[in-house]
Amino acid sequence: MASDPGLHSRIVGVLKVGLPLVALGMLASIFLVQTDRFGGDLTFSPGDIDALGQGLRITNPTFTGTTQGQDRFRFTAALVEPDAAPPERAKITTLAGEVALHNGPVVELEADRGDLHIPTERLDVAGNVRIRTSEGYRMAAEQATLDLRAGSLIAGNVVETTGPLGQIDSGSLTIQPAAASGEARRFSFGNGVRLVYDPPGTR
Repeated sequence: MASDPGLHSRIVGVLKVGLPLVALGMLASIFLVQTDRFGGDLTFSPGDIDALGQGLRITNPTFTGTTQGQDRFRFTAALVEPDAAPPERAKITTLAGEVALHNGPVVELEADRGDLHIPTERLDVAGNVRIRTSEGYRMAAEQATLDLRAGSLIAGNVVETTGPLGQIDSGSLTIQPAAASGEARRFSFGNGVRLVYDPPGTR
C-alpha cells in the first residue's frame, strides 16, 4: 500500500515545530527548578543566586527555606563571599534571622560571622552568638552549628541562658527536633551545668 505523500509532509511539518518546542520546554523546566536553589530546601533570591553562581560576593542577601520537620527559616547578612563558581561554601558576615519552629516558638539568631556549607545546608556561626526565643529565653554562646535540613542546633564552649525561670550556665546546648509526631522538641544542656532557679513568686 503506497503511503500518502501529503500525510508524510504534514507529519514532518508537525515534528519540525513540535520537537523544538518540546526541547525548549525541557530547558525551561531545568532553569525554573534550579534558578533559585543550591541543594535541598535552601533558597536564595534570583539576583543572589546569579551572583553566587558566578563566584561573586554579594551584599545584603536573603536566604530562606524549610527543614525536614517543617520549621521555616529566614536569614539576612551584610556580606556573603562564595569560595568558587559554583560555590560549595560561603563566608557570611553579620548574620541575623529567625527560625519559626513547627508548632512551637520562634527562635531568633544573630552572629558576627558564619560559614555556610551549601550541599549539606550546615551553617556554622561564631563571634558574639545571640539566641532569643519568643517564650522569653535569651542565650549567648561563643559558637553554634545549625543543620538547616534536619532542624537542629548545637551551641558550644560557653552557653549562658536566662529566662522566666532563672539562669542556666553550661558548656553546650543542643536543640533537636521531635523524634516522632506529637512529641516535644528537646533542649539539652551539658558539660558542667549550673542552674539558678528564680520562681516567679519570689521576684
